[in-house]
Amino acid sequence: MRILISWGDDEKRVDDVIEREEMQEVVKRYREPIELIIGSHSALDARYGARNYGLRSVIYTTEKRARIYLQNPIVGEPGEEVEDLPELVKRDMICVKDPRDIKKNSKWKCALVVLDKYSDVVKHVDDLINLECVQIPNRAFTVYVGGDEHCSLIEKKFAIPIMGSRKLLKIENRGEVDRDYYWFAEKAGIPYPKSYEFKIVEGGIKFKEPIEGPVLMKAEHPSRKFEREFIFAADSADLEEKVRKEMKAENLDREALESARVEERVLGPHANFNFFFSPLSAEKDWGDVDDTFAELYGVSLEKARVHLANEFLSIDERRETILDGLKRLPVDVQQKLNKIPSFEVTAHVAMSLRESLLKDVHRFADAFLMATREYEPPGLIGAWCLQTLITWAEVPGVAVEYGIYDAPEGKVFMHLPVTQDIAVRHGGGTNVHQGIGSQYANAKYQRRMSMGDRIALEIRRAWKERAFEKIVT
Repeated sequence: MRILISWGDDEKRVDDVIEREEMQEVVKRYREPIELIIGSHSALDARYGARNYGLRSVIYTTEKRARIYLQNPIVGEPGEEVEDLPELVKRDMICVKDPRDIKKNSKWKCALVVLDKYSDVVKHVDDLINLECVQIPNRAFTVYVGGDEHCSLIEKKFAIPIMGSRKLLKIENRGEVDRDYYWFAEKAGIPYPKSYEFKIVEGGIKFKEPIEGPVLMKAEHPSRKFEREFIFAADSADLEEKVRKEMKAENLDREALESARVEERVLGPHANFNFFFSPLSAEKDWGDVDDTFAELYGVSLEKARVHLANEFLSIDERRETILDGLKRLPVDVQQKLNKIPSFEVTAHVAMSLRESLLKDVHRFADAFLMATREYEPPGLIGAWCLQTLITWAEVPGVAVEYGIYDAPEGKVFMHLPVTQDIAVRHGGGTNVHQGIGSQYANAKYQRRMSMGDRIALEIRRAWKERAFEKIVT
Protein backbone atom coordinates (compact mmCIF):
# COMPACT_ATOMS: atom_id res chain seq x y z
CA MET A 1 0.00 0.00 0.00
CA ARG A 2 1.29 3.51 -0.84
CA ILE A 3 1.10 6.02 1.97
CA LEU A 4 -0.33 9.46 1.26
CA ILE A 5 0.42 12.72 3.01
CA SER A 6 -2.45 15.18 2.66
CA TRP A 7 -3.25 18.79 3.42
CA GLY A 8 -6.43 20.52 2.38
CA ASP A 9 -7.64 19.01 -0.89
CA ASP A 10 -4.17 17.93 -2.02
CA GLU A 11 -2.41 14.60 -1.67
CA LYS A 12 1.26 13.78 -1.95
CA ARG A 13 2.67 10.31 -2.60
CA VAL A 14 5.66 9.93 -0.31
CA ASP A 15 7.64 7.83 -2.77
CA ASP A 16 7.66 10.67 -5.33
CA VAL A 17 10.16 13.51 -5.38
CA ILE A 18 8.60 16.65 -3.94
CA GLU A 19 8.53 19.25 -6.69
CA ARG A 20 8.96 22.95 -6.15
CA GLU A 21 5.57 23.76 -7.68
CA GLU A 22 3.83 21.73 -4.97
CA MET A 23 5.50 23.68 -2.18
CA GLN A 24 4.79 26.96 -3.93
CA GLU A 25 1.09 26.11 -3.94
CA VAL A 26 1.28 25.32 -0.21
CA VAL A 27 2.81 28.67 0.77
CA LYS A 28 0.28 30.61 -1.27
CA ARG A 29 -2.21 29.64 1.46
CA TYR A 30 0.01 30.90 4.27
CA ARG A 31 -1.22 33.94 6.20
CA GLU A 32 1.53 34.07 8.85
CA PRO A 33 4.66 32.01 8.04
CA ILE A 34 6.53 30.46 10.97
CA GLU A 35 10.22 29.55 10.81
CA LEU A 36 10.81 25.83 11.37
CA ILE A 37 14.30 25.30 12.78
CA ILE A 38 16.13 22.09 13.65
CA GLY A 39 17.63 22.52 17.12
CA SER A 40 21.33 22.20 16.28
CA HIS A 41 24.15 23.80 14.27
CA SER A 42 22.93 27.38 13.62
CA ALA A 43 19.52 27.38 15.29
CA LEU A 44 20.34 30.17 17.74
CA ASP A 45 21.21 32.59 14.94
CA ALA A 46 18.08 31.60 13.00
CA ARG A 47 15.87 32.13 16.04
CA TYR A 48 17.64 35.41 16.87
CA GLY A 49 16.82 36.76 13.42
CA ALA A 50 13.22 35.58 13.55
CA ARG A 51 12.67 37.38 16.87
CA ASN A 52 14.22 40.58 15.53
CA TYR A 53 11.82 40.65 12.59
CA GLY A 54 8.68 39.68 14.47
CA LEU A 55 8.46 36.09 13.19
CA ARG A 56 7.47 33.14 15.31
CA SER A 57 9.62 30.00 15.38
CA VAL A 58 9.19 26.30 16.01
CA ILE A 59 12.44 24.66 17.09
CA TYR A 60 12.47 20.85 17.10
CA THR A 61 15.24 19.07 18.94
CA THR A 62 16.00 16.03 21.10
CA GLU A 63 16.17 15.48 24.84
CA LYS A 64 19.98 15.59 24.87
CA ARG A 65 20.14 18.97 23.10
CA ALA A 66 17.00 20.63 24.42
CA ARG A 67 18.93 22.30 27.24
CA ILE A 68 20.69 24.50 24.65
CA TYR A 69 17.39 26.21 23.86
CA LEU A 70 15.97 25.98 27.37
CA GLN A 71 18.99 27.81 28.76
CA ASN A 72 19.39 30.23 25.85
CA PRO A 73 15.83 31.43 25.21
CA ILE A 74 15.42 34.18 22.61
CA VAL A 75 12.09 35.85 23.33
CA GLY A 76 10.44 39.26 23.32
CA GLU A 77 9.12 41.61 20.68
CA PRO A 78 11.53 43.24 18.17
CA GLY A 79 13.47 45.92 20.06
CA GLU A 80 11.80 45.12 23.38
CA GLU A 81 14.09 45.78 26.34
CA VAL A 82 14.47 42.66 28.46
CA GLU A 83 14.71 43.23 32.21
CA ASP A 84 12.86 40.28 33.73
CA LEU A 85 13.94 37.38 31.51
CA PRO A 86 11.93 34.66 33.31
CA GLU A 87 8.75 36.71 32.94
CA LEU A 88 9.26 37.15 29.19
CA VAL A 89 10.13 33.48 28.72
CA LYS A 90 6.93 32.55 30.57
CA ARG A 91 4.96 34.88 28.31
CA ASP A 92 6.53 33.99 24.95
CA MET A 93 7.88 30.42 25.00
CA ILE A 94 6.10 27.07 25.10
CA CYS A 95 7.54 23.56 25.29
CA VAL A 96 5.79 20.47 23.93
CA LYS A 97 6.55 16.91 22.86
CA ASP A 98 3.97 16.83 20.09
CA PRO A 99 3.46 19.59 17.48
CA ARG A 100 -0.28 18.95 17.69
CA ASP A 101 -0.17 20.68 21.08
CA ILE A 102 0.89 23.95 19.45
CA LYS A 103 -2.06 26.23 18.81
CA LYS A 104 -1.57 28.74 16.01
CA ASN A 105 -3.92 31.32 17.53
CA SER A 106 -2.10 31.41 20.88
CA LYS A 107 0.30 34.25 21.77
CA TRP A 108 3.56 32.27 21.97
CA LYS A 109 6.62 33.51 20.06
CA CYS A 110 8.84 30.43 20.19
CA ALA A 111 7.76 26.79 20.52
CA LEU A 112 10.28 24.13 21.51
CA VAL A 113 9.35 20.60 20.38
CA VAL A 114 11.30 17.78 22.06
CA LEU A 115 11.33 14.65 19.88
CA ASP A 116 12.86 11.21 20.46
CA LYS A 117 14.96 11.70 17.33
CA TYR A 118 15.23 14.45 14.73
CA SER A 119 13.83 12.39 11.87
CA ASP A 120 10.55 12.00 13.80
CA VAL A 121 9.67 15.46 12.50
CA VAL A 122 8.51 13.78 9.28
CA LYS A 123 5.66 12.17 11.22
CA HIS A 124 4.27 15.65 11.86
CA VAL A 125 4.31 17.09 8.34
CA ASP A 126 0.57 17.79 8.27
CA ASP A 127 0.60 19.47 11.68
CA LEU A 128 3.53 21.71 10.73
CA ILE A 129 1.89 22.64 7.43
CA ASN A 130 -1.22 23.62 9.37
CA LEU A 131 0.98 25.87 11.50
CA GLU A 132 2.27 27.43 8.25
CA CYS A 133 5.90 26.45 8.80
CA VAL A 134 8.82 26.94 6.44
CA GLN A 135 12.02 24.98 7.13
CA ILE A 136 15.32 26.87 7.49
CA PRO A 137 17.91 24.28 6.35
CA ASN A 138 21.32 23.78 7.91
CA ARG A 139 23.80 20.90 7.94
CA ALA A 140 22.13 19.23 10.92
CA PHE A 141 18.89 19.15 8.93
CA THR A 142 20.49 17.32 5.99
CA VAL A 143 22.41 14.91 8.23
CA TYR A 144 19.80 14.04 10.85
CA VAL A 145 16.67 14.31 8.71
CA GLY A 146 18.15 13.59 5.27
CA GLY A 147 17.89 9.82 5.61
CA ASP A 148 20.83 8.91 3.36
CA GLU A 149 23.56 10.43 1.18
CA HIS A 150 20.93 11.46 -1.38
CA CYS A 151 18.80 13.21 1.28
CA SER A 152 15.97 10.99 0.09
CA LEU A 153 13.79 11.60 3.12
CA ILE A 154 13.97 15.36 2.54
CA GLU A 155 13.39 15.07 -1.20
CA LYS A 156 10.52 12.56 -1.00
CA LYS A 157 8.84 12.70 2.42
CA PHE A 158 9.57 16.06 4.04
CA ALA A 159 6.61 17.78 2.39
CA ILE A 160 7.15 21.12 4.11
CA PRO A 161 8.33 24.21 2.17
CA ILE A 162 12.07 24.83 2.50
CA MET A 163 13.67 28.26 2.24
CA GLY A 164 16.49 27.08 0.02
CA SER A 165 17.07 24.47 -2.65
CA ARG A 166 15.70 21.07 -1.63
CA LYS A 167 17.54 19.27 -4.44
CA LEU A 168 20.93 20.91 -3.83
CA LEU A 169 21.26 19.85 -0.18
CA LYS A 170 22.73 16.47 -1.13
CA ILE A 171 25.68 17.94 -3.06
CA GLU A 172 27.53 18.45 0.23
CA ASN A 173 27.86 14.66 0.50
CA ARG A 174 31.06 14.75 -1.53
CA GLY A 175 32.09 11.48 -3.14
CA GLU A 176 28.72 9.91 -2.37
CA VAL A 177 26.60 11.52 -5.10
CA ASP A 178 27.36 11.95 -8.79
CA ARG A 179 26.93 15.72 -8.75
CA ASP A 180 28.63 16.87 -5.56
CA TYR A 181 29.85 20.41 -4.98
CA TYR A 182 33.16 19.66 -6.71
CA TRP A 183 31.14 18.83 -9.84
CA PHE A 184 29.37 22.19 -9.63
CA ALA A 185 32.68 23.97 -8.90
CA GLU A 186 34.15 22.46 -12.07
CA LYS A 187 31.14 23.56 -14.10
CA ALA A 188 31.52 27.03 -12.59
CA GLY A 189 35.20 27.14 -13.55
CA ILE A 190 36.35 28.14 -10.08
CA PRO A 191 39.58 26.84 -8.47
CA TYR A 192 39.40 23.90 -6.08
CA PRO A 193 42.07 21.46 -4.84
CA LYS A 194 43.36 18.90 -7.35
CA SER A 195 42.45 15.30 -6.46
CA TYR A 196 44.66 12.22 -6.73
CA GLU A 197 43.77 8.62 -7.53
CA PHE A 198 44.82 5.72 -5.34
CA LYS A 199 44.02 2.04 -5.00
CA ILE A 200 43.03 0.21 -1.84
CA VAL A 201 45.46 -2.53 -0.79
CA GLU A 202 45.68 -4.81 2.20
CA GLY A 203 45.86 -2.62 5.30
CA GLY A 204 45.92 0.70 3.48
CA ILE A 205 46.27 2.51 0.14
CA LYS A 206 48.80 2.84 -2.67
CA PHE A 207 49.14 5.75 -5.09
CA LYS A 208 49.59 5.06 -8.80
CA GLU A 209 52.31 7.71 -8.95
CA PRO A 210 54.28 9.42 -6.17
CA ILE A 211 53.09 12.88 -5.15
CA GLU A 212 55.49 15.54 -4.00
CA GLY A 213 54.05 18.16 -1.68
CA PRO A 214 51.40 18.22 1.06
CA VAL A 215 48.22 16.18 0.60
CA LEU A 216 44.99 15.66 2.52
CA MET A 217 42.66 12.68 2.79
CA LYS A 218 38.96 13.29 3.52
CA ALA A 219 37.16 10.12 4.57
CA GLU A 220 34.08 9.05 6.47
CA HIS A 221 34.74 8.10 10.08
CA PRO A 222 33.92 4.36 10.48
CA SER A 223 32.13 4.67 13.82
CA ARG A 224 30.72 8.22 13.57
CA LYS A 225 29.13 8.36 10.13
CA PHE A 226 28.25 12.05 10.46
CA GLU A 227 31.88 13.02 10.99
CA ARG A 228 34.83 13.14 8.61
CA GLU A 229 38.32 11.78 9.15
CA PHE A 230 40.98 14.21 7.91
CA ILE A 231 44.57 13.05 7.46
CA PHE A 232 47.28 15.52 6.47
CA ALA A 233 50.59 14.34 5.08
CA ALA A 234 53.80 15.80 3.67
CA ASP A 235 53.56 13.69 0.48
CA SER A 236 52.03 10.46 -0.85
CA ALA A 237 54.46 8.16 0.96
CA ASP A 238 53.74 9.90 4.24
CA LEU A 239 49.98 9.55 3.67
CA GLU A 240 50.27 5.84 2.86
CA GLU A 241 52.05 5.31 6.16
CA LYS A 242 49.52 7.35 8.14
CA VAL A 243 46.58 5.50 6.55
CA ARG A 244 48.15 2.19 7.60
CA LYS A 245 48.34 3.44 11.18
CA GLU A 246 44.76 4.75 11.11
CA MET A 247 43.50 1.43 9.71
CA LYS A 248 45.30 -0.43 12.46
CA ALA A 249 43.81 1.92 15.07
CA GLU A 250 40.35 1.34 13.49
CA ASN A 251 39.90 5.04 12.74
CA LEU A 252 39.50 4.04 9.07
CA ASP A 253 38.05 0.98 7.34
CA ARG A 254 37.80 -0.23 3.75
CA GLU A 255 34.30 1.18 3.31
CA ALA A 256 35.52 4.63 4.34
CA LEU A 257 38.44 4.41 1.91
CA GLU A 258 36.15 3.51 -0.99
CA SER A 259 34.47 6.92 -0.79
CA ALA A 260 37.54 8.85 0.43
CA ARG A 261 39.07 11.73 -1.50
CA VAL A 262 42.76 12.63 -1.54
CA GLU A 263 43.57 16.14 -2.69
CA GLU A 264 46.40 18.62 -2.69
CA ARG A 265 46.70 20.60 0.51
CA VAL A 266 46.42 24.25 -0.43
CA LEU A 267 48.51 26.38 1.92
CA GLY A 268 46.84 29.50 3.25
CA PRO A 269 44.39 30.83 5.85
CA HIS A 270 40.91 29.33 5.97
CA ALA A 271 37.99 31.69 5.36
CA ASN A 272 34.25 30.99 5.18
CA PHE A 273 32.45 33.59 3.05
CA ASN A 274 28.77 33.79 3.97
CA PHE A 275 26.40 34.80 1.17
CA PHE A 276 22.67 35.25 0.83
CA PHE A 277 20.95 35.03 -2.54
CA SER A 278 17.69 36.97 -2.67
CA PRO A 279 15.26 35.94 -5.43
CA LEU A 280 13.28 39.06 -4.57
CA SER A 281 16.23 41.43 -5.10
CA ALA A 282 17.14 39.63 -8.34
CA GLU A 283 13.93 40.97 -9.88
CA LYS A 284 14.42 44.57 -8.73
CA ASP A 285 15.69 47.59 -10.69
CA TRP A 286 19.06 48.66 -9.19
CA GLY A 287 19.29 51.95 -11.09
CA ASP A 288 22.72 52.84 -12.48
CA VAL A 289 24.35 49.95 -10.61
CA ASP A 290 22.86 47.06 -12.58
CA ASP A 291 23.39 48.89 -15.89
CA THR A 292 27.03 49.55 -15.02
CA PHE A 293 27.61 45.98 -13.85
CA ALA A 294 26.14 44.60 -17.09
CA GLU A 295 28.32 46.91 -19.20
CA LEU A 296 31.58 46.31 -17.30
CA TYR A 297 31.32 42.53 -17.14
CA GLY A 298 29.54 41.78 -20.39
CA VAL A 299 26.39 40.19 -19.02
CA SER A 300 22.70 40.82 -19.58
CA LEU A 301 20.79 43.16 -17.30
CA GLU A 302 18.90 40.14 -15.93
CA LYS A 303 22.15 38.35 -15.01
CA ALA A 304 23.61 41.55 -13.56
CA ARG A 305 20.69 41.71 -11.14
CA VAL A 306 21.22 38.07 -10.18
CA HIS A 307 24.87 38.83 -9.36
CA LEU A 308 23.91 41.89 -7.32
CA ALA A 309 21.30 39.87 -5.41
CA ASN A 310 24.04 37.46 -4.31
CA GLU A 311 24.72 39.44 -1.13
CA PHE A 312 28.00 39.07 0.78
CA LEU A 313 27.34 39.24 4.52
CA SER A 314 30.32 38.08 6.56
CA ILE A 315 33.47 35.99 7.01
CA ASP A 316 34.38 33.53 9.72
CA GLU A 317 37.15 31.01 10.27
CA ARG A 318 37.19 27.67 12.06
CA ARG A 319 38.83 26.42 15.21
CA GLU A 320 39.18 22.64 15.13
CA THR A 321 39.74 19.90 17.69
CA ILE A 322 42.41 18.76 18.39
CA LEU A 323 44.39 20.58 15.72
CA ASP A 324 44.11 23.98 17.36
CA GLY A 325 45.51 22.68 20.64
CA LEU A 326 48.42 20.96 18.93
CA LYS A 327 49.29 24.12 16.98
CA ARG A 328 49.63 26.02 20.25
CA LEU A 329 52.37 23.69 21.49
CA PRO A 330 56.07 24.30 20.73
CA VAL A 331 57.18 22.38 17.64
CA ASP A 332 59.56 20.15 19.63
CA VAL A 333 56.64 19.04 21.81
CA GLN A 334 54.46 18.39 18.75
CA GLN A 335 57.13 16.15 17.25
CA LYS A 336 57.55 14.14 20.45
CA LEU A 337 53.79 13.60 20.80
CA ASN A 338 53.68 11.99 17.36
CA LYS A 339 49.90 12.30 17.41
CA ILE A 340 47.70 12.51 14.30
CA PRO A 341 45.32 15.42 14.98
CA SER A 342 41.58 15.29 14.44
CA PHE A 343 39.82 18.15 12.64
CA GLU A 344 36.31 18.39 14.05
CA VAL A 345 34.96 21.93 13.82
CA THR A 346 34.62 23.24 17.36
CA ALA A 347 34.38 27.04 17.19
CA HIS A 348 34.29 29.98 14.78
CA VAL A 349 35.90 33.41 14.85
CA ALA A 350 34.86 36.52 12.90
CA MET A 351 37.39 37.94 10.45
CA SER A 352 37.73 40.38 7.56
CA LEU A 353 39.58 40.15 4.25
CA ARG A 354 42.08 42.34 2.45
CA GLU A 355 39.68 44.50 0.47
CA SER A 356 41.24 43.98 -2.97
CA LEU A 357 40.61 40.22 -2.66
CA LEU A 358 36.86 40.67 -2.41
CA LYS A 359 36.62 41.01 -6.21
CA ASP A 360 37.78 37.38 -6.61
CA VAL A 361 35.51 36.10 -3.85
CA HIS A 362 32.54 37.77 -5.53
CA ARG A 363 33.60 36.46 -8.94
CA PHE A 364 33.86 32.85 -7.80
CA ALA A 365 30.71 33.00 -5.66
CA ASP A 366 28.72 34.40 -8.59
CA ALA A 367 30.09 31.70 -10.91
CA PHE A 368 29.03 28.96 -8.51
CA LEU A 369 25.59 30.52 -8.09
CA MET A 370 25.10 30.65 -11.87
CA ALA A 371 26.19 27.00 -12.24
CA THR A 372 23.54 25.88 -9.75
CA ARG A 373 20.90 27.92 -11.58
CA GLU A 374 21.86 26.28 -14.87
CA TYR A 375 22.25 22.66 -13.77
CA GLU A 376 19.77 22.41 -10.86
CA PRO A 377 17.15 25.16 -11.23
CA PRO A 378 16.19 27.33 -9.44
CA GLY A 379 19.69 27.09 -7.97
CA LEU A 380 20.77 28.55 -4.65
CA ILE A 381 18.16 30.36 -2.57
CA GLY A 382 18.88 32.17 0.69
CA ALA A 383 21.87 31.38 2.89
CA TRP A 384 24.98 29.65 1.57
CA CYS A 385 28.70 29.65 2.23
CA LEU A 386 31.84 29.49 0.08
CA GLN A 387 34.55 27.89 2.21
CA THR A 388 38.05 28.65 0.95
CA LEU A 389 41.75 28.57 1.53
CA ILE A 390 43.45 31.82 0.49
CA THR A 391 46.75 30.95 -1.17
CA TRP A 392 49.46 32.76 -3.15
CA ALA A 393 49.61 31.43 -6.70
CA GLU A 394 50.80 32.14 -10.20
CA VAL A 395 48.01 32.82 -12.68
CA PRO A 396 48.15 33.20 -16.45
CA GLY A 397 47.58 36.54 -18.16
CA VAL A 398 48.39 40.19 -17.62
CA ALA A 399 48.40 41.57 -14.08
CA VAL A 400 45.96 44.37 -14.82
CA GLU A 401 43.38 41.81 -15.97
CA TYR A 402 43.16 40.72 -12.36
CA GLY A 403 43.00 44.22 -10.96
CA ILE A 404 46.70 44.19 -10.00
CA TYR A 405 48.36 47.50 -10.87
CA ASP A 406 51.76 47.25 -9.15
CA ALA A 407 53.15 44.14 -10.91
CA PRO A 408 55.42 43.99 -13.99
CA GLU A 409 54.40 42.18 -17.17
CA GLY A 410 55.10 38.47 -17.29
CA LYS A 411 54.41 36.14 -14.40
CA VAL A 412 51.49 37.23 -12.28
CA PHE A 413 51.35 36.15 -8.65
CA MET A 414 48.25 36.93 -6.66
CA HIS A 415 46.15 35.83 -3.73
CA LEU A 416 43.62 33.25 -4.82
CA PRO A 417 40.60 31.89 -2.89
CA VAL A 418 40.61 28.14 -3.54
CA THR A 419 37.27 26.48 -2.82
CA GLN A 420 37.68 23.81 -0.17
CA ASP A 421 34.02 23.23 0.78
CA ILE A 422 30.65 24.70 -0.07
CA ALA A 423 27.62 24.89 2.22
CA VAL A 424 24.34 25.33 0.36
CA ARG A 425 22.33 26.32 3.45
CA HIS A 426 22.68 28.26 6.72
CA GLY A 427 26.33 27.89 7.76
CA GLY A 428 27.41 26.94 11.26
CA GLY A 429 29.86 29.81 11.60
CA THR A 430 27.17 32.49 11.58
CA ASN A 431 26.38 32.03 15.27
CA VAL A 432 29.44 34.21 15.84
CA HIS A 433 27.47 37.15 14.38
CA GLN A 434 24.28 36.90 16.43
CA GLY A 435 23.86 39.90 18.69
CA ILE A 436 26.48 41.95 16.82
CA GLY A 437 25.63 41.37 13.18
CA SER A 438 27.90 40.81 10.18
CA GLN A 439 30.35 43.58 9.36
CA TYR A 440 29.71 43.70 5.60
CA ALA A 441 25.94 43.28 5.96
CA ASN A 442 25.79 45.82 8.80
CA ALA A 443 27.44 48.39 6.57
CA LYS A 444 24.96 47.80 3.75
CA TYR A 445 21.82 47.70 5.86
CA GLN A 446 22.78 50.28 8.54
CA ARG A 447 21.69 47.91 11.29
CA ARG A 448 22.80 44.67 12.93
CA MET A 449 22.35 42.00 10.29
CA SER A 450 23.41 38.44 11.10
CA MET A 451 22.58 35.63 8.68
CA GLY A 452 19.61 34.80 10.88
CA ASP A 453 18.45 38.40 10.49
CA ARG A 454 18.87 38.28 6.73
CA ILE A 455 16.84 35.06 6.48
CA ALA A 456 14.03 36.57 8.53
CA LEU A 457 14.11 39.82 6.53
CA GLU A 458 13.63 37.89 3.28
CA ILE A 459 10.72 35.94 4.74
CA ARG A 460 9.07 39.15 5.92
CA ARG A 461 9.64 40.85 2.55
CA ALA A 462 8.21 37.88 0.64
CA TRP A 463 5.23 37.76 2.99
CA LYS A 464 4.50 41.48 2.59
CA GLU A 465 4.99 41.41 -1.19
CA ARG A 466 2.84 38.28 -1.54
CA ALA A 467 5.77 36.60 -3.24
CA PHE A 468 6.47 33.81 -0.75
CA GLU A 469 6.50 31.18 -3.49
CA LYS A 470 9.67 32.75 -4.96
CA ILE A 471 11.85 31.85 -1.96
CA VAL A 472 10.88 28.21 -1.33
CA THR A 473 11.25 24.77 -2.87
